Amino acid sequence: MSNRLATESSPYLRQHADNPVEWWPWTEDAFAEAKKLGKPVFVSIGYAACHWCHVMAHESFEDAATAKLMNELFVNIKVDREERPDVDAIYMNAIQVMGEGGGWPLSAFCLPDGRPYFLGTYFPKTPRFGRPSFHDLLRAMSEAFRTRRADAEDNALALVDGLQRVDEHYRRGAEMGQVGKLESSLIIAAGKQLAERCDPKFGGLGGAPKFPSSSSHELLARASRLPFGDAARAAFDGWARGMAEGGIYDHLGGGFARYSVDARWLVPHFEKMLYDQAQLLGIYASVVAMGGPLAARAEHVITETVAFLGRELSDPAGGLWSSLDADSEGEEGKFYVWTPSQLREVLGPMNAILFAQAYGVTEAGNFEHQTSVLSRITPRTSPHEEEQLAELRTKLLAARETRIRPGTDDKVLAAWNGLAITGLCAAWRATGHAPALELATRVGTFLRDRMVSADRIARVFHEGKTKDLDGTLDDYAFCAQGFMDLAEATGDRAWWDLAVRLLVSVRTRFVDDKDGVIIFYMSPEGDALLVHRPESHHDSAIPAGAAIATQALLRLGLVGGDASALELAEKYLAQRLTAVTGVNAWATSSLLGALDLYLNEKVLVVTDGEGRDELYAAARRAYCPTLQIAGPWAQASILEAKVAAGPKARAFVCKGPSCSPPVTETAELVELLTQN
Repeated sequence: MSNRLATESSPYLRQHADNPVEWWPWTEDAFAEAKKLGKPVFVSIGYAACHWCHVMAHESFEDAATAKLMNELFVNIKVDREERPDVDAIYMNAIQVMGEGGGWPLSAFCLPDGRPYFLGTYFPKTPRFGRPSFHDLLRAMSEAFRTRRADAEDNALALVDGLQRVDEHYRRGAEMGQVGKLESSLIIAAGKQLAERCDPKFGGLGGAPKFPSSSSHELLARASRLPFGDAARAAFDGWARGMAEGGIYDHLGGGFARYSVDARWLVPHFEKMLYDQAQLLGIYASVVAMGGPLAARAEHVITETVAFLGRELSDPAGGLWSSLDADSEGEEGKFYVWTPSQLREVLGPMNAILFAQAYGVTEAGNFEHQTSVLSRITPRTSPHEEEQLAELRTKLLAARETRIRPGTDDKVLAAWNGLAITGLCAAWRATGHAPALELATRVGTFLRDRMVSADRIARVFHEGKTKDLDGTLDDYAFCAQGFMDLAEATGDRAWWDLAVRLLVSVRTRFVDDKDGVIIFYMSPEGDALLVHRPESHHDSAIPAGAAIATQALLRLGLVGGDASALELAEKYLAQRLTAVTGVNAWATSSLLGALDLYLNEKVLVVTDGEGRDELYAAARRAYCPTLQIAGPWAQASILEAKVAAGPKARAFVCKGPSCSPPVTETAELVELLTQN
C-alpha cells in the first residue's frame, strides 16, 4: 500500500512511496500532525541519484521492523533536497554547527515545530563504521524528547542560534562599516590561494575525494590573465586535463560524474548531475578560448557533453532533467564499467586490445568485481589511431545502450536549466557548435513558456505539469543570467526583457537592506515552516545565487543603464569582499567573478556592414570573460554615435564612458578584447 508520497512530483519522494514508513511530504499538515500527537519529527533529506540514500532506504526504510519503530515514535517527513534547497540548507548548516561533516542522506531529529535537536547523515541498520544502529538511535532520540525535553529544547535553541551566527559570520565587518576598496588584487590573491591548493600532479583541489568545484576552477582561468597569473593558468589547465582524461568523464557517452573517490580522477561516484554538465561546458569553453594543447580535446568534450544532454536528459516538453543515478541493477557503476572479455565480445580480439591499452581496461580491473572504469592512459599522438578509437567508442556506446540503465530523475529544475543555458551559450561562443545554441534556445523557450509567469518562476516541472512551488533565489538568478546570455547570442531583446522581469523579483522578494548591510535570502519571506530563513552567501557544488544575481545586476547596470541595480551590486561586492579579513577564494569564487566583471567590463558594439558576423564570431571565441555584447537593450550612451562608415562593419570596445577607436579587422578586435 502506497504512503503519502505516491502523488508527489519528486521522483526521489516517489522512490519511497511503497516504504512501510508512513512518510509525509514537507507540508503544514505533517507538522500539525506532530503537534497534535505530541511526537518528535524525523526529517530525512536526500535526492534521487544519491547512492547512500539508496543504501539507507534498502536497509531501514524498506524494513518492516524499522518502519514500525519509526511510525510509533515519530512523524516522518521525506524531503528532496533538489526541490527544497532552502530546507536542506537549514538542516545542513545545523549539522555543521554541531561540528559534524554534512552529507546525504541527512537525518534530522526535530521538535514538532521543525527545530532540530540532533542531526546526522547515514545510519546503518546494525552498528558499524563507528556509528550506532538506526534502531538504537531512533529509541534514544525518542527517549530524549519524552524524558529530557528541556535538554532537547536547549539543543534546538542552540542550533537555531548557530544558524544565525553562520549568517552573521559572512556579514562580519560589513555590519561594522569596515568596507574597503574593490580592486583586482582581490582576484589575483584568490587565484594564488587556489593555485597553491591545487594538486600539481593530477589537478583539482586537494586530495581524495575530488569534486569539479567549477566556480573555483573558473576563477583560476580569470586570474590567469591578470598579473602573476602563470600559476593560476597552470593549475587551471592541469585540472581540466585531469578531468577530461580521467574516469570522472564518460568517454563513451559524454558528460561528467559528480566526483571521483580518489585523487587521480579515476574512479567516480557515477551519478551524473545536470548542474555539473552545465558548469563544465563553461570550463571547457574557456579551455578552447584560451588556446593551447588541450583545446582540441576540450572541443570533443563539449561536443560529446552537449550530445549527452540532448540524448539522455531531455524532457519531451523541452527542458532538461536533473540527473542519472549512480546505480543500476542495484550496483553502483555497473552500467559504465567494462572487462576485457566484454570488450572482445563487442570489438573483436585485436580491436579490444587496442582499446584496452588506450583506456586502461585490465583483467585485474580498477573497480569492483575486476571491472574497469574507462580513463585515457595513453598519449593522443596519432590522428589515425584517434579515428580508430572514435569508431570503437561508438560501437561500445551502442552496446552499452542495451544494458539496464541507471534511474533518471526526470524532474526539471528551473535553476539548473538556467545554468545549462549559460553553459551551452558559452560552449557555442567558444566553438561555434550549433547544437549547443539550439539546445540553449530550446531550454530557454521551455522555461519562458512553461515555468515563467509574469515576474514569477516556478522551481519544478515534472511530467507535463508545473508544481505549485515558487522558485528560490537560484531559480530567479540563474534563469535571468541564462536569458541575458541568450539575448547576446541571438540578438533578441525579448530574452533580455524577460531577465529584467526576474531581476525585479530578485530585488523585491529576496534582497533586504538590514541596517545598511545587503542580504540575499535563498527563499522568499513568509514560509512559516522554515525555522530559519537561510541566506545565500557562498558557493557549493553550484554557485551562490547571490553571486549570480550580482553578476546579472551588474550587467543590467553596466549595459542596460539601470543605476539602482549597479549601486546594489557595488554595495554588495564591497561588503562581502572587502569587509572581512582575507577572502575565502573557494567560498566566494563566483562573487569574485562578479568583481572581475565590475572592474574589467568590455562592452562590444558592432555596426552593420561587411564582416559584421565575422567580428562577432571572433569576439565570442576570444577569451574575454568580462565581454558584454551591446544589443538593442543597451543604454543609449553606449550605442550613440557608433554607426557604419563605409561598407565595412566597425567594432568598438567600451569600458564605462570610454570606447576604443573603431576597428574593422578580427585580429585587431581580438587584441583589444584580450588586453588587460
